[in-house]
Amino acid sequence: MNYIDSEHLQNWIKSGQASVVSAEVCRDFHDVLLTFPWTPTRIDWGAVEHVTMDLDEVDNAAVAATARARKAPLHTHVLVLFTPDQPGLVCRTEDALENLDHLYWKAPGARYFCGADASKGRWEYHHHDFGEFDGIAKVTLRVQRSA
Repeated sequence: MNYIDSEHLQNWIKSGQASVVSAEVCRDFHDVLLTFPWTPTRIDWGAVEHVTMDLDEVDNAAVAATARARKAPLHTHVLVLFTPDQPGLVCRTEDALENLDHLYWKAPGARYFCGADASKGRWEYHHHDFGEFDGIAKVTLRVQRSA
């Protein structure tokens, strides 16, 4: 069974809060993630410029605003990756960041998402503008060093 077949995610899809994206799109994002340094189970954030937020310390409605204030490159939407061989979801950035625990419910371990924008009727995915949700309360977002 695909993660997107879960009842709680189907409700988001049916209500228009999320759209399904192909496993191919998810695989492309996963391939980009693999180009970064890794520990055995997650991105090695010690080797990647980032900001981290503790969701227990940020009001749900302020997560995206807090991320933007910390110079995280956010887009209008995010691609929610479950596994590289299953479909994922695209939803509004604010909706995703305020509901990461809901989106990733039943998906164990660190989970990744990246930016997405609609352009001329097509999705553009910004695989290098990504974040990690630890499954509990920490969100880590990649940031680019200033030149």
